[in-house]
Amino acid sequence: MTARNKSHKKDIPTPGRIRIIDIAKLAGISIGTVDRVLHNRGEVSDNTRKKIMSIINDMNYKPDILARRLASKNRCRFGVLFPRSNPDSSFWQAPIEGVQKAINEIDFYNVVGEEFLFNQFDRSSFSKKTKALLDYNPDGALIAPVYYEESIELVTAFKNQGIPYVFINSMIDGLNDYCFVGQDSFQSGFLAAKLLTYGMPPESSYCVINLARSLNNHKHIMSRQKGFEEYFHTVFKGRANVYIYDIEDTGEAEVNDSLLRIFISHKNLDGVFVTNSRVFKVARFLKFNKIRSLRLIGYDLINENIEFLEDGTVDFLISQKPFDQGYMGIRALFNLIILRKPINREYYLPIEVLTRENYRYHRIDILKEGLY
Repeated sequence: MTARNKSHKKDIPTPGRIRIIDIAKLAGISIGTVDRVLHNRGEVSDNTRKKIMSIINDMNYKPDILARRLASKNRCRFGVLFPRSNPDSSFWQAPIEGVQKAINEIDFYNVVGEEFLFNQFDRSSFSKKTKALLDYNPDGALIAPVYYEESIELVTAFKNQGIPYVFINSMIDGLNDYCFVGQDSFQSGFLAAKLLTYGMPPESSYCVINLARSLNNHKHIMSRQKGFEEYFHTVFKGRANVYIYDIEDTGEAEVNDSLLRIFISHKNLDGVFVTNSRVFKVARFLKFNKIRSLRLIGYDLINENIEFLEDGTVDFLISQKPFDQGYMGIRALFNLIILRKPINREYYLPIEVLTRENYRYHRIDILKEGLY
């Protein structure tokens, strides 16, 4: 009988299924040292760190994030700083619903969301909620930076504390260190001008109406206006007249008085561009005064705008996809903080044009039904 020598090979884990204990054995070091390298904490020599990272790369190590989060007793807390939806416009209800849907989808990862909702017309309300958000000490924050100076103070504090944040709807130039989710405001204004002038003669007249309080804090509105004006400078180079009006007192009576003065001054307007979702206020004025001879464009499929889109008073609505902004903002924080995936600096949402004929098929309905 011939004896055969059995080869006792050292078990090597399958790539992609390696555990921390396997990395420690292969490197000949403790589990604690591997853990410090993986989580970038504590003192580890450069040689040891390079050795561990080489094994991790060779074996395609992927941490079991779900198991780690489920085992953790610590909750990951996301703070959400948005305006409160109000009777003047229901726009901000949609981003809140998007946030809530995203949180419900990831709550089994031990993630919770806390809403800090402020009065968008009250600077002190914004300041109060920013302080409350800082006191909450979140692991990440989703911010609508409505008030410029206060927003700078907030994100500067977050940067100093190493807390990631994501902007939606508008961003602050120079402070977009992590992510912005929203629309390219300049391009949407450019598109509005193209829609408004399509098929019109060069001698036509147009009006831009900025219907918002504290316009200096609404950088995205100013960017839309610039995009609109750029179209006339570079494309529609005829003898068109463009008039810009800022209406910062958005009360019903005050808006109507301002609109009356505008339409008395410009009796032959061919089109009006309202740079936010309050286009329904202009539509209501036009309908009451039986002014039907001009093209009207604004933003967003909110309840207040739908009736005027249906009856033809509003010709086009440009969707900012507010539900998507809230939903994707939370998902960006989730990818960055929980999954530790790299995220884009900007997520620009599609610029969709809605009309009476197509608005019922807008993707927001699919999102709300959970089919997205």
